[in-house]
Amino acid sequence: MVHKLSNWMLALLLVGIAIGGFGCGDDDNPVAPGTADPFDKVADLGNEYFTNYTTPSGQPVNVTAATVWSNMTAKTSAVTYYILDWRSPDHFALGHIEGAVNASISNFESVLENIPAGVTVLNTCYTGQTASHATALMNMLGYEAQNMKFGMCGWTADPAVSLEKWDNAVGDAYADWLVTETSSADVEYSFPELETDKTTAEDILLDRAQAYLEAGWKKISAAALYEDIEINNNGDDYFIVNYFAPAQYDAGHIPGAVRFQPKESLHSDNMLKYLPTDKKIVVYCFTGQTSSQIVSYLNSIGYDAYSLLYGVNGMCFSNGAICTTRYHAPDSNYPVVSG
Repeated sequence: MVHKLSNWMLALLLVGIAIGGFGCGDDDNPVAPGTADPFDKVADLGNEYFTNYTTPSGQPVNVTAATVWSNMTAKTSAVTYYILDWRSPDHFALGHIEGAVNASISNFESVLENIPAGVTVLNTCYTGQTASHATALMNMLGYEAQNMKFGMCGWTADPAVSLEKWDNAVGDAYADWLVTETSSADVEYSFPELETDKTTAEDILLDRAQAYLEAGWKKISAAALYEDIEINNNGDDYFIVNYFAPAQYDAGHIPGAVRFQPKESLHSDNMLKYLPTDKKIVVYCFTGQTSSQIVSYLNSIGYDAYSLLYGVNGMCFSNGAICTTRYHAPDSNYPVVSG
């Protein structure tokens, strides 16, 4: 009898071991599979996108108007565009690419619901900056999306359509403000805590992106930034991100700006940990299009981030050592339709 009882107890013990052992409390397995922190989930999407900086299929994120026109008119093209024009209805009516759909960035989530399967979304706007917000978020959400460089100002120089927004923005007014002294980040911060009832990375990102865009995407002009820092002495309110390669940063940058290496620094185990949660983060690049993509992401993961409008094109346009990517009017005025 004792021998039989021992075998039974041994079998029960083995069963207990197989299912995790007797006496194991919740503390032994504190995080169930699939319950990663919301920030970490969305950061995984951002880590991939801002490392590769391509569409999900590996295509370039930014395309020129000439490339778009070539794809639209080629007899055989692998690209089928679904064109979203993010300008106001009144300006859309003045002239837009044939077949384009007018959309409001504040309705971003509902716009996504109408995108057909199997298309490449071509985002365009006035200057490429609103469109860049949409482009980054769409690609992280799994859509095939591209930004048309310089927006409708890159499609046509007709002032009735372009409104000469780029022509009026470029200049050298703040060239003398830029410095060559290197600034670095040496304080690490905890990542923001995201309040959400969503569970998947894509759902969390979409939910937070919609809330951000509905309130109006965040931007700041060089004039406003200069006034607040140099005239109002509010420089401590800002953390400025320079998104340049070393050569352009060394040639001149906004005082105090910290250089983030493109395709590397936005990774959560790289420079992202140096971004403060208690300051306004201003991101700038050459044209404001890449910084807009970054800012759409940073705001969606809990930071208070602003894109510097027009980048250094609006600060030191004539300085070819710093402003290595410049706006220029299109070589051809591609056709538009009105109404």
